[in-house]
Amino acid sequence: MPAASRATGRSRDDRRRSITDALLVEVEQILAAGETYAEISVERLITAINISRSTFYVYFEDKGSLLLALAEDVVSQLNIAARAWWDLPANVDRDTLEKVMRGIFKTYRRHAYIWSALVDGAAYDPRVRASFRQVADGSIAGLEQHIRHGQKAGTIRAELDPHRTAAWLTWMTERGLHQLASDAKPAEMARLAKAQTAIVWHTLYDGVGAGA
Repeated sequence: MPAASRATGRSRDDRRRSITDALLVEVEQILAAGETYAEISVERLITAINISRSTFYVYFEDKGSLLLALAEDVVSQLNIAARAWWDLPANVDRDTLEKVMRGIFKTYRRHAYIWSALVDGAAYDPRVRASFRQVADGSIAGLEQHIRHGQKAGTIRAELDPHRTAAWLTWMTERGLHQLASDAKPAEMARLAKAQTAIVWHTLYDGVGAGA
């Protein structure tokens, strides 16, 4: 690829990133005020960050496309937080597990409004629904691998079905965060993380290996 073409591509990507970042701030502020993503107009957004309608549509097909772009960093950050759980050593202790759970909760809470918009959008936009399902499937796969590894190491209950247990824990966590943690104060977040830790600990580790 010619150098000029690469530079043009980078320039376009940088511009899209800049616009997306500005829109993320604006959308989160609107959602925090109590409005839904569906209620936000493109006109309102482009006026807020001072871009033209034509510029918006250069980078985003529609609001669904924008939502997926806004969610990219949120999903990435949540994946990193969740991977801290999946990558825990076989001899994990309960305190370490709780620390990891607090990290997941903290990351979720930071962008809870965008995640909620993604959940809502999945109900009516096939592209958002497919993206949301892909995120969930990735989380299930990561946790399933962690369970299988622990079972081989003798630190996670051998009788558990790895895939179905991972699916239950993943969807339980996602629903719990969405329903209980989106508006929770710090003290309540800590209590929720402790409760989640207890559920996971007793489901996977308690009485086995390091949890014995």
